Order: sequence, then structure tokens, then C-alpha cells
Amino acid sequence: MTTWTEALEFYLQCRTKNLVTKTNELSECLDKEEAESIERSNLQRWQQLKERRVRPLQSRLQINDFQVEKDGINEIVVRIKAREWYAYQLEKRWHEQEKDIHIRVMLRHVKDRWLIVQENKINGTPQKSVQPVFQPQEDVSFNEEQIRKGSYVYNRLQAVRYAEAWWNEYNPNFRHFDVDCTNFISQCLYAGGIPFYSTGNRATGWWYRGGNSPSALWSYSWTVAHSFRWYLERGHIKTESKSSADQLSLGDVICYDFDGDGRWQHSTIVVAKDSHGMPLVNAHTTNSRHRYWDYRDSTAYTPNIKYRFFHIM
Repeated sequence: MTTWTEALEFYLQCRTKNLVTKTNELSECLDKEEAESIERSNLQRWQQLKERRVRPLQSRLQINDFQVEKDGINEIVVRIKAREWYAYQLEKRWHEQEKDIHIRVMLRHVKDRWLIVQENKINGTPQKSVQPVFQPQEDVSFNEEQIRKGSYVYNRLQAVRYAEAWWNEYNPNFRHFDVDCTNFISQCLYAGGIPFYSTGNRATGWWYRGGNSPSALWSYSWTVAHSFRWYLERGHIKTESKSSADQLSLGDVICYDFDGDGRWQHSTIVVAKDSHGMPLVNAHTTNSRHRYWDYRDSTAYTPNIKYRFFHIM
């Protein structure tokens, strides 16, 4: 009789292998409903790879934390924190993509064997951070006259450098949020030289103060994807809207409305380009590095997705 640990290990091995090889092995350790769900996701992913003309090469999964949340006779629930690494070839270039995954896996004993019946993405917890690249300075902010003159310079390389340094970490000089994507992108732009526009009103401006203390305050545009998207169009950050992703430069921003209902839910920053000149992005919440910009590999993706492409001036 296969133990639940053996079933889980086999599942994780197949899950990782499936990033580079089409295989039916996963169905051996999944119940019917979960197998059908994963098959739909796989079909979508492989279609995207075909369209991009990507050749998958290598993959690996590094388990960083493993906790048993429920240890029953016929049902086991485990929480897993891991790093997923994936390499592929596009044209003649080697590309790598990384993603932190935090999942809860439920196993059930069915007819003398253990099957995976559910995998859910869960929010991760902050990691211990190394010495921060920078910390916010309260006097680095503009008044209305300075904003009107537009007297700042955006250093794209500094913004990208910050995005690469902190894609899977949390700068201790800022609060960390369960939904951290826009907080992270705001930090990247700030690291690139875009100053606060401090108003003291959370509904206006673009600002953060108070460090990581319980009394820290911030504008909605700093942390909320929907507010940030509109601020990029109407606020003091000078932007130019682009019609397609390939027109973006390093340090530019992509905003996502996964459902296409007018509520913007995610933000990423362009940190590289693939061999076809398409953006690769870094992001928080599901911490990702050099992820393909369209997020068709995300569980949040729907055919109704809308994007906004902002070139920072």
C-alpha cells in the first residue's frame, strides 16, 4: 500500500516534470475532478508555449517548508512552501523563470491508495530579509509646485535592480501585505527616483510613511492595484500609455484586470525582454521573477483579461 508521503512525493515530482514534458503520470495520483482541472490548465499552458515557440528545457522544485495541518486516518492536509524554477529556450537564448509557491494539498485515502484531491494556492508569510537596498526618506517628496514642474528623473536600471533584489523578499522598511503586488511595484518606482507626492490624505497623492511600524500610513495608490492603475494615468508620475506589451521598456509597468470587469487587480514591473522582444516581469503576492507578461499561466487568468501598458516618462 502506498503511503501518503510517497503519494505526495510522486505528485510533486510529476508536477515539476510537467513543466517541461507532457506527461499523463499526474493522473495516477489525482482524483478525477482534480485531474480534469489540472489537464485544463496544462492545455492552456502548452498552447501558450506553442504560440511563443518556446522549447522547455529543465525544471526543479525546491521545498523550503513543509507542515502537516491535518493528520487523519483517511485525510491528510499539508502546507508546502517551495521555489519553482524553470528554464527554456527561445530562438537561441536561454531563459529562466522563478516563482515562489505556497500551496495547501489535501490527500484522501481511496480504495487502498492515497490520492491528491485538492491543491489550493495560499498566501505566504514574510521571509527574513537581508540588508535593505534603501529605506524611505520622509523628506524625499514633492510639493504641488514641484509636481507641476515635473522635476525628477526616473532611473530605470535602479528600479529594475530593486525588483531583482526583492522579488522574493520583503524590505523591512515597509509593511508587507497579503496582497503585496502594488506595494512592491510602488517601492520599485520609488527606488528608481520617483518621489512621494505626500498629501496626508490616503485617497490622494502617492506616498508612504512610518516604515514597518504599526502606525505606518500610505495612500491607496501605493498599495491598491485599482487605485495605482488610475494614479499612473492621472497622478504626478508621468506616463505614456502604450498599445502593446512589446512597446514597453525595462522599468515600465503592466496593470491587470483579470476578469475584465473594470476592477484592476494586479501590477507588475518589466525587468527583461525575451528573444522576441516581449516583456518578462517581476511581481509579488505570488512572488515571480522573469515571468512572461501575459499571466496566462495564472489561476486568476480569464479570457476576459484586460491589460494597461504604462511607459514611465
